[in-house]
Amino acid sequence: MELVKHLVGRVEHRQDPLLGTWTRINPDRARRPKQTGSADPWGELDALVRKTRPGCPFCPENQDRETPVFEEVFIRQKRLRRGEVMLFPNKNPYGENHCVAILSHEHFIPMDRYDDGPLVESVQLSQEFFHAVHAARPECRYPVYVWNFLPPSAGSIVHPHVQILLESRPAPMVETLAVLSRRWNESKGEPFWQSLVAHEFSLGERSVWRGDGAAVLASFAPRGFREILVILEDSGSLADLALPRVKAFCRVLVRLLKAYHAMGVGSFNLVTYSTPMGEEDPAFPFHAKLISRPFPSGVYTNDTGFFERMYDLWVIDTLPEDVARLTRPFFEPW
Repeated sequence: MELVKHLVGRVEHRQDPLLGTWTRINPDRARRPKQTGSADPWGELDALVRKTRPGCPFCPENQDRETPVFEEVFIRQKRLRRGEVMLFPNKNPYGENHCVAILSHEHFIPMDRYDDGPLVESVQLSQEFFHAVHAARPECRYPVYVWNFLPPSAGSIVHPHVQILLESRPAPMVETLAVLSRRWNESKGEPFWQSLVAHEFSLGERSVWRGDGAAVLASFAPRGFREILVILEDSGSLADLALPRVKAFCRVLVRLLKAYHAMGVGSFNLVTYSTPMGEEDPAFPFHAKLISRPFPSGVYTNDTGFFERMYDLWVIDTLPEDVARLTRPFFEPW
């Protein structure tokens, strides 16, 4: 596998080995003047948490009154629950079978204080939901699990929650990655994702950790800041992940959140890429990406502009090799 990069002046250009898209990296951009709303960002985050606590629809005293219930006959409970985790329909959906899962009774949990238990329960509830919907609507086969953490990530509610969808068509990027992964496998005679893992761990520049069927890498040509890639090497659909793989995935997420917190990250997006329900494709294992977003603040410099939004060209100010170096200590010991 060849990873393509070259310098143009002080800017390093890197090509995604599967998509063929380009990323431009210049760490000097991190030092440029930026507009911020406060000299005390952590204090401002604390103020946001305090401000949004009264009347929060996801806090325990308001959940039953403020959250919708399932009305379909194939889901017999009004809301699905495991421990403190509760899954229910999204009041303002933007997809098919769109749900929300509250992760905790606590209104806010700092990134370094998460544990894997509630995350595991949220995935298990998601799987329960996926199978109930699919049994009634077989055309709905494509599972999605995403996490928008705080407003800069497009999270409209501070209270910890993830979003779950089961759709009849894959998201465009999921479809593109699946098609390109199969083409790579056919043309090269080897699976792309497993080859990528082997190549990156042989180099050791962007590899973070590997074990329990999971591999963690800093993306070579990231499409977001501090992008981390998690690959479950021998897995299929998110809906059908066995419990040991679910637990491994969630343990990885917890360690990555601690690493992000230590880097000063205040907001992030987590997205997942999965085969359809009931399908395993060795060329396209389940994987996820985590990217940091700007720190929550009244006024801040956004991390995307015209290049990213309109040209599909990604401008990044942190070297993936540095992201990997800063993340590795949080996986020792496992």
